[in-house]
Amino acid sequence: MSRRVWLTLMVMLLGGCKIVSQQELADLKNPPNPKMANIDQLWQQKLVPQVQAEAKPLATLMSSLQSAKDFDSACQTYGYRSQAENPCVFSVSVRGEVTAVNTTSRSGKMTVKDESGDSVTIQVGPIIRGTALRDVYKGASYQDFNDQVLFGDYGKAINQHASALMQQFAPKVGDKVRVSGVFSSWDIPQQLPDITPAAITRQ
Repeated sequence: MSRRVWLTLMVMLLGGCKIVSQQELADLKNPPNPKMANIDQLWQQKLVPQVQAEAKPLATLMSSLQSAKDFDSACQTYGYRSQAENPCVFSVSVRGEVTAVNTTSRSGKMTVKDESGDSVTIQVGPIIRGTALRDVYKGASYQDFNDQVLFGDYGKAINQHASALMQQFAPKVGDKVRVSGVFSSWDIPQQLPDITPAAITRQ
């Protein structure tokens, strides 16, 4: 085989390979942001306890929001946002009976008739939409990542825990449940927004 043919074959073979740098290899073994490496611990020990501690009963929260003088004061008093340009996220507690479960879509939802008499929609997954769970957590913000893609992946990883929670719980019509969850809003909500769950128990 001539030297030219041999070199051509080597170039073709190497063209299909990707050389991984030592830094890329280290990033694969240990995520570049430590918050990405501790999602399980964050969910169990920090995020869920925070939501449960701050969740207000549905009727109480909605009444308080409706009577607030403006949205900024409502957010400051009853919700949380890390930056002024973000939507406000509110933690809420729902207690009542499951009246419908719709899982025909992968973005499944259930309806719960709260003890106040209002009906509310709660995400059950397996696809959990939005970033309310990520954005309600006071222990991290975009500034901790400074990378939109990584911050997005962080939110998806948190949502996967909410999805696993609901898939394992497998709600059924007639269940009496208590849900602690969150919803986000750009303004004082006139209707009950969909809630993203952080914790759920049968009563």
